[in-house]
Amino acid sequence: MSRTTKKLERVSLAQCFEGPDEVWRGRFGWLCGYSADGDFLNQAAERFTRQTASQRAHGGAIALAAMLDPGNPAISILEAPGVAHLPILDAPARPFALLHAKVALLGFCHRDDPDDWIVRLIVSTGNWTRQTVEESLDLVWCIDVRASELKAPTPETQQRCADIAAAREMLNWLGTLFDRRLLDLRSHAQASETGIAMAQVEEWLDRCTRNPALPPARFVSNRRQSLLAQLPEQLRHAGITRAVNCLAMASGYYESAANPHEIPSVLAQTLAQLKESALLVKHPEVYVFVNPRACQAIAASARALNDAKIQVHGPSTLASIFGDDNVRTLHAKFLFGANFQKNSIFCLDAWVYLGSGNLTQPGFTHAMHRQGGNLEAGVVFAPQGLLWEPHPDHSPYQAIENVLPVQWDTPIELHELQAGGDMPERPDVFQAAPVAWLRWQADADEHGTLVAPHAESSFDILNTCGEPCAQSGDHYSWTDARPRTVSVRWRANDTVFVADVPVVDEFGRVAATPLPALELDEAWWRLANFPLPAGADDAASEEAGVDGALIPRGGPLDRTHGSYAVREMMEFIEQLAERQTAIVQADWSAWCCRLEQTLMLLADSAGVATFRDLDLNPLDALRVPSFRPSYAETDATEAGRIYEAVIASVELKWDVAALSPIGAFA
Repeated sequence: MSRTTKKLERVSLAQCFEGPDEVWRGRFGWLCGYSADGDFLNQAAERFTRQTASQRAHGGAIALAAMLDPGNPAISILEAPGVAHLPILDAPARPFALLHAKVALLGFCHRDDPDDWIVRLIVSTGNWTRQTVEESLDLVWCIDVRASELKAPTPETQQRCADIAAAREMLNWLGTLFDRRLLDLRSHAQASETGIAMAQVEEWLDRCTRNPALPPARFVSNRRQSLLAQLPEQLRHAGITRAVNCLAMASGYYESAANPHEIPSVLAQTLAQLKESALLVKHPEVYVFVNPRACQAIAASARALNDAKIQVHGPSTLASIFGDDNVRTLHAKFLFGANFQKNSIFCLDAWVYLGSGNLTQPGFTHAMHRQGGNLEAGVVFAPQGLLWEPHPDHSPYQAIENVLPVQWDTPIELHELQAGGDMPERPDVFQAAPVAWLRWQADADEHGTLVAPHAESSFDILNTCGEPCAQSGDHYSWTDARPRTVSVRWRANDTVFVADVPVVDEFGRVAATPLPALELDEAWWRLANFPLPAGADDAASEEAGVDGALIPRGGPLDRTHGSYAVREMMEFIEQLAERQTAIVQADWSAWCCRLEQTLMLLADSAGVATFRDLDLNPLDALRVPSFRPSYAETDATEAGRIYEAVIASVELKWDVAALSPIGAFA
């Protein structure tokens, strides 16, 4: 391809975490996989939340929860703010050999309408790593369901709901094997922002999946049966009833070399299963796509494959997407079947399996099992309108060579094939610590105490010098400024483990950067911008597009004069009341989180100090029903009780709870 030729645009794996456009913001998402790295997860979180790393670190909420194979080293929340890498609870007892499924389930909310949301399912053949994005040939399958589609769902919408339901069921089960305590923590007044977002996404998923008449899902895992055993039924669900005469099989790894005089067992079983199910003709054209320098049993059995008329090819470089100079290696796992007819340009009766399962026994022909079956997942579907080669009358995205890394013309010479290495063994390196997080309690001298929630076994917290902190019960003395994470050391089964766990502040922020003390005008920006994030810089203020000025009606602000401080506080209370009466009920819990955190930061402001000097409580005005939305006017509703708890906690922080109320004012 010429350097001047326009490349086809394709979404990368990281871009799959973005909402459709800038008005969509990620609320919460789950992902599982064999491996991930901080660089990819940081990119994914930035695209998902539309916040920079510093903004996410400032907010301290968890946006993505990752469940990875325990052989993957721990990914610190400092590397990828807003992402929690959850440890496995009991690695030796896990019911799979490897956690190899690569699945994400994400929830997005419309910035201007909290009742408008999107749930997205991602199924990948590649890991959540920078290598996948930059070096591998991988595939990803992605579907969305939007709230508005559920009002009158079409059969196609119901199919997507069924896929999401199946993936959700697998992820919910998987979540029982991992330590979720960090996601369940609460701030002292109510659920944390993370908990609110999780509950919101769960409600959306409930709405997607509550229909009992959903069709069979295209999403499939091997929890109970191998992927191969389920393939014929999945193809029939996809509408495939005719045997195909062309089959392509591809994998990043193949089984280890066994008998060089026989076709590798997984390939042979796949061919036999499809023929027995009348989904493959007796003498098909069969292509196997490999990495020539690392194709395990394919290299040893090359002559047996040749004798069986199975053609071994290297992958297409997908130059139309990546350019001529890319040197990516095949990592995608897929099967592609279709009927070829000389009088048709179309791939007839086409179907595709793609997923995490390599063409190995643990990956494709075994069900999940601790001794020899990975946890794998994928999708089986029937794409429409695929072409055997590009055609001027059709979109280039219909050509098979532009959607799968296949090329039919150039087989690999047998002497060019190399076995390479097998799937690497790796020990379990990330298991759950006795505590998942520690609560910070500040002292008057800016030092503090780390308070541990209930733990089933003893542990040490290591200070910055690597020595155990002084301990009194569940309190550990910390002689420096509040850390974002601390190292915990414990012993289990005669082995000493060390892991970093996040520190949670009084607002329930996880591993967050320090919050600055605020004055009233700065606090107003944080509240006026809602529901945009309260970022660590002024970007949110510029993006909000609202009139955030807080200037007393009587003239310029002068905090050195008590009367101006009083006027400023009254302006603030009035504007706050006007803002919060417009909050829709779906956003109320999140608003109360923002309100509590912001008002707490005003405790040392000039305005609050002036009211303390006057022995007046300015917050009591916010209890007036007219200053609250109708659904939270009193403590007769849950929304009202949450709000009352926030006001009470802030009164204590401001030291005004016992002072005289100023009441409502004009």
